[in-house]
Amino acid sequence: KVASVQAKEKKRNPAPPFITSQLQQAAARRHGFGVRKTMMVAQRLYEGKEIGERGSVGLITYMRTDSTRVSDEALAAVREHINGAYGEKYLPEKPRVFRARKGAQESHEAIRPTSLDLPPEAVKPFLPADELKLYTLIWQRFVASQMEPAVFDTTTVEIAAGPAIFRANGSVMKFPGFLAIYGGDAASTGEEPDKENGDGTQDGVLPALREGEILKLKKLEDKQHFT
Repeated sequence: KVASVQAKEKKRNPAPPFITSQLQQAAARRHGFGVRKTMMVAQRLYEGKEIGERGSVGLITYMRTDSTRVSDEALAAVREHINGAYGEKYLPEKPRVFRARKGAQESHEAIRPTSLDLPPEAVKPFLPADELKLYTLIWQRFVASQMEPAVFDTTTVEIAAGPAIFRANGSVMKFPGFLAIYGGDAASTGEEPDKENGDGTQDGVLPALREGEILKLKKLEDKQHFT
């Protein structure tokens, strides 16, 4: 029997632009790159690639950094790009400023594209597959970092069965926000999955349920979770 249904709005904010360790983690999760491979590919993007008539272009800023700092020029450029590519509703009123980690050197900027007029599709003809994958990861993360949050309607349903209570969490996207750059797919950001439920459950898609409704048990799966 459905004991309770609670619905609320939840926002998911974009992650900061990459620092070295986070780039390595995202490249491993998304593309299966080892640390050494990620740094070798990033080095080539940093040193420069032949991009048609533009000649040799360094496509990313320095890839060894522990700072999320971004220059004012880059912030202005990315905000202009977001407004033009996605529209005003995807652009926050003010640029996002990310707090540095304790002990961060701040000597270099975050890892970001050097030019916002060279999106992944523009450089695709000039880059090998692995370089394009890493450049796309860096590009998406940087642009997403300055976009509006994604907004979800989340529902928590508690189901009573004798002395036990079973809980299910579900969510429906209301506004894609920064996830628009990933095609609305939260899994393709290269970030770790959300752990906000705190009870071992993950958000899924739930049918419309109402309090007091009688449910039929089709299958029971038992899973063990550790904190």
